[in-house]
Amino acid sequence: MTSMTTLDKTAIDDLVMRVDAQLRGERGRLIAFIASTPGEGTTTLATAYVGAASVRLRRHVLLLQAGGDAGGGAGVLQALASGQSIDTLVKPMATGGYTASLGGGDAGSALWELISHEALWRDLRSRYDEIVIDLPAASASRLGIGVAGHCDGVVVVVEAEKTRGPVAEHLVSSLRAVRANVLGAVLNKWQFHLPDALYRRL
Repeated sequence: MTSMTTLDKTAIDDLVMRVDAQLRGERGRLIAFIASTPGEGTTTLATAYVGAASVRLRRHVLLLQAGGDAGGGAGVLQALASGQSIDTLVKPMATGGYTASLGGGDAGSALWELISHEALWRDLRSRYDEIVIDLPAASASRLGIGVAGHCDGVVVVVEAEKTRGPVAEHLVSSLRAVRANVLGAVLNKWQFHLPDALYRRL
């Protein structure tokens, strides 16, 4: 498990290298970030991960935001429905990498609908070294867990001092029940409760 007090470069680089070590050699890999409940920081972590992977590993990385708004306007689902190319929806991120919104209504339903477009996934996997999905929290949509089972790897996000142990364990069990490849967990928003100088003496 990786612990993060803030999204410093060292912590994010460590996360990138740990994920890469487990999925080394796989091009076009699909990685998901998921938490038990909303607000635990999956979007922030996924965005930072994409930027670091793009810069540190020199990879072409795409972030698909479930239910998020990546640049406004229509999402990938609307483009597919109208027969348009999704290229116009993909926007470069200031930190590195690219992002696009899935669009649609319910984030879980949008993902489930999108996952059935096998031709699209083949195309994305051929064009990007890595595709990162910001999944909806398990408590918000059970479909997110189902989609995780189609990914090459899943990172579980746990908010320190908020998410109870049994809740996080239930999420991991649910992911393994659909044969998701759980790469590990990130303990997010972890804080020192002692002065830093004193903590280093312990």
